[in-house]
Amino acid sequence: MKKYLAFFFVILIGCKPIEPVEFDEIKNVQLDNLADNKIKISADIVLNNPNKAKITVTYIDLDIIADGIPLVNINDNLNKELTGENKSTLNIIGDINVKNLEKFLNQNGIAILLGSDKTQLKFIGEIEAKAYGFKEKINIDFSLNNFKDIIR
Repeated sequence: MKKYLAFFFVILIGCKPIEPVEFDEIKNVQLDNLADNKIKISADIVLNNPNKAKITVTYIDLDIIADGIPLVNINDNLNKELTGENKSTLNIIGDINVKNLEKFLNQNGIAILLGSDKTQLKFIGEIEAKAYGFKEKINIDFSLNNFKDIIR
């Protein structure tokens, strides 16, 4: 009995709980060419997995907002593995809502062209990840200040 108790105690102490995956940044935001009468936006989400175990990203729900106007809504089921103790990049692509883009440009278009606008592009949402069957939500709240750099 003492052997079993000692074995259980060693297992209990030796198991390290899974730490949450950390959101680092969003980079490489680009407006892509018009395809099928839709404007695409792409970006790379950088996530840090502090665990030794691989974690799988299963779902992403992300809104891209400019001056309170929702331009993009991405809801996507994924199956991307994040390697252990490493930073991984998750590439996202979404369709810009043309009506909302028109509304945004009506409010800020001339200021953007003149370079006097200080519009922020906000990325708000969450990513769902799984490790050993346990789900974890990673919150995203990121602002990109140089909005005019992505317009080419």
